[in-house]
Amino acid sequence: MQFLSNIFDHYSWQGVTLLVILFVLFLAQAYYYVVSYRRIHRFRLVHRNDKYCENPYISVIVAVRGEDEYFLSHQIHKLLSQKYDVYEIVVVYIGRDIDYYAELQRIRDQRSNMKLTKMSGNGRIYITTKQAYNVGIKSAQYDNLLFTTPGAIPATDEWITYMSYAFERGTVVAGAVAPRFEEDRLRTYLMRMAEFHYSRGHMAMAVNDRIYVAPRSNFGFTRRLYEATRGFNHLNMDIGENDLYIQSITSPKRSAVMLSPKSLIYEDRPSTWGEWLDIVRYNRSTARYYPTEISTFSRWEAGSRMLFFLVAIAIIVLLPLELKITAIAFVLIRYTMVLLSTRKSADKFGEQGILLRYWIYDLLGPIIDFIIDLKPSNNSPKAWI
Repeated sequence: MQFLSNIFDHYSWQGVTLLVILFVLFLAQAYYYVVSYRRIHRFRLVHRNDKYCENPYISVIVAVRGEDEYFLSHQIHKLLSQKYDVYEIVVVYIGRDIDYYAELQRIRDQRSNMKLTKMSGNGRIYITTKQAYNVGIKSAQYDNLLFTTPGAIPATDEWITYMSYAFERGTVVAGAVAPRFEEDRLRTYLMRMAEFHYSRGHMAMAVNDRIYVAPRSNFGFTRRLYEATRGFNHLNMDIGENDLYIQSITSPKRSAVMLSPKSLIYEDRPSTWGEWLDIVRYNRSTARYYPTEISTFSRWEAGSRMLFFLVAIAIIVLLPLELKITAIAFVLIRYTMVLLSTRKSADKFGEQGILLRYWIYDLLGPIIDFIIDLKPSNNSPKAWI
């Protein structure tokens, strides 16, 4: 007791309290980077569930809205040239352009592993992505359904091969997606890291036998499960094409995650803050419907990180030299821990060359998350009429 009394007399109770708070926040950060994210580093699909099947036949479904020239000139050819024995690409075209549809028909006529269907709609009825997926599922020949989106390019020609390994072991599957920017600037680097960190948080849960959020451009499920669960839920919203539905059907025995640079999908992103924020906000617009433990997981990491830095700065500025050195030591240990964890996670997500500038995102990340959450998506969910 006398020892503690001397400590409080020398450093004041405020100083000791700040140091205790710093230590607690350090432990919170250690939980994320040493325990939770470590699941990603250690994850190996071959060590998980028993196999349901071998070399499954796969239908890849993509809904193309409007005259997407990038899909026509780049993506469709990348999808059709995958190195896998038995698969098909099912394209659901939502639009009225006769010439565009004719070009899709020309490609289909040249490739035996492509199917094509068209949904025109009219000015009064909005065709949602879920409705297009329903048509694609009915048109698909095979039971294992893999979904991607326009503007998303497989990193390799073995994407389907690697995602098939997940279908061998699960009926709900998810892979990783990485944003791709035309420019390499500090602004786009921070955007990349914000999406990387968000994906890392949800993948840490997914590899723990429960897929709550699967990337819109790299997920799938079996037709049998889809029919048994009567298809997509939240049909009055053109958001949550997969996440709200997957949360309702996933379970430890059903889930299978494939994390490999060869199973990665790259998604093109705009290089301006405003356009990027619109996309990210739209992609996360269903988060308000998530279970509390899911929606708060990333926020607790960002919150504890910001508080850790603020308390460390307060100690360094206000308290005696010994406590300053202690606070600096905590900061350095934490950052070393963060770098090691991030390097290993980056390998799984195909994000190389990110560590040199990572300290910038480490400091600014909570602010970027706050800006993203500051207002809802500008793209209001559309309902069927």
